[in-house]
Amino acid sequence: MNPGIEAARRLAHLGYRFKVNGQTIKAKYEGQGELNPSQVRPLLETVKAHKPEVLAFLSKPTTPERVLTCYECRHFQPAANSPNPIHAWGRCKKRNSGRYGVATACETVLNSPAAHSSL
Repeated sequence: MNPGIEAARRLAHLGYRFKVNGQTIKAKYEGQGELNPSQVRPLLETVKAHKPEVLAFLSKPTTPERVLTCYECRHFQPAANSPNPIHAWGRCKKRNSGRYGVATACETVLNSPAAHSSL
């Protein structure tokens, strides 16, 4: 795999979301908490160094392989003593209401304010 694409995937796993606008890649951190700059900076530089390949990768139309669930959302807190937290009842901090972990995550996750970074 291309190092730039791999770096973009690692950043996405950390909480970054990418948007392509022409030849510009916008990276927006939507994760929870502070990231270690010494961990993120090299990944962002790798994406920048392999920009043409990353642009091609991010520009490909995709169909979702699966639906994001509440359990995968940074706003969801499963019940503390649940034997199966993925399916457990929990609390959505964004909606301030109870949710099951397997419920479909809301769109507010994608629209939350966060730090921006341009590559």
